Amino acid sequence: MSWQGPAALLADRIRDFVRASLEGAQPSESFGALALAIHEWQALSDPLVRALSGPMPSRWQDIPAVPVALFKHLPVGTATEGPVFRTSGTTGGGRGVHRMRSAELYNLGALGWAEACLPATPAEVVGLLVDPATHPDSSLSHMVALFEAWGGQATWHQTATGLDLEGLAVRMRSLDGPAFVGTTAFALAEWLDASPAALPEGSVLMVTGGFKGRVHRLEGEELYRETVRCLAPTHLVTEYGMTELSSQLWGTPESAYRPPPWLRAVAVDPETGVPRPDGEPGQLRFYDLCNLDSSVGIETLDEGIVGEDGAVTLFGRLPGSPARGCSLTAEEAWAARGGR
Repeated sequence: MSWQGPAALLADRIRDFVRASLEGAQPSESFGALALAIHEWQALSDPLVRALSGPMPSRWQDIPAVPVALFKHLPVGTATEGPVFRTSGTTGGGRGVHRMRSAELYNLGALGWAEACLPATPAEVVGLLVDPATHPDSSLSHMVALFEAWGGQATWHQTATGLDLEGLAVRMRSLDGPAFVGTTAFALAEWLDASPAALPEGSVLMVTGGFKGRVHRLEGEELYRETVRCLAPTHLVTEYGMTELSSQLWGTPESAYRPPPWLRAVAVDPETGVPRPDGEPGQLRFYDLCNLDSSVGIETLDEGIVGEDGAVTLFGRLPGSPARGCSLTAEEAWAARGGR
């Protein structure tokens, strides 16, 4: 399903902004002007966004941000056909749903920003993730599957009962060069429990997600240290994304997450919603130009700092927030088989 009328014109403007940014050129319009135009159309087209909106804001920072919890209970956006991404759920909760007419803008930004941020792009892709062919609603697997454009083969090794360690071992032995390995933190910890061999030289390992309040012997900095010791990736990178967003941020264990030029982050006081100064912690809101079909503004349940350069240092969940996210699938599979 493609965009029509005003939405098609907005999609053209978003494409132009993303492509110019990836080429290092100055987009023909400002982030703020485009964000406000998208919000105006969304407020006219979506009763939910309209209900959250007052008078049209004059600054993008004042665009109302839709709380992620609403994606679990209400049909956010205007798309009734097209791709659907779903969250892994929350402990004791439902699944958030991100509907879109087309994944074209998602794909354009995701692949382009990954290529811009990653230190190398090995062709072979190994996912410690569910297979997008059987789980097309996994936004994380969808994103990693885009990396097949680098010319290699992608394989998937997360099952309903945990990692397919045997298949993963066979895949790693078959490599005759570097690989891009995409994994959640919890799936990585499970793989390390199996004492895998070191990755081929030149390999890139991407870690995303946390432990969502559950306990494993390897967490945080210890997980990264054990990853370097055991797997010895040439490059260890981190990724932050959400089902409710169409864009991702990339970093390393030592550095903050870099947003693409078409995504901005704001840290706000969780009680008042007032923006915090640069460098002060707060509840994170994201403004994503590629979120054409839902809401350009998204309010998360995550806490972090936004620096002067726009980079995000993530602290984790706000106190009292339910566990959710991409690692939850791996964690629940691990727990279902007795944590072994």
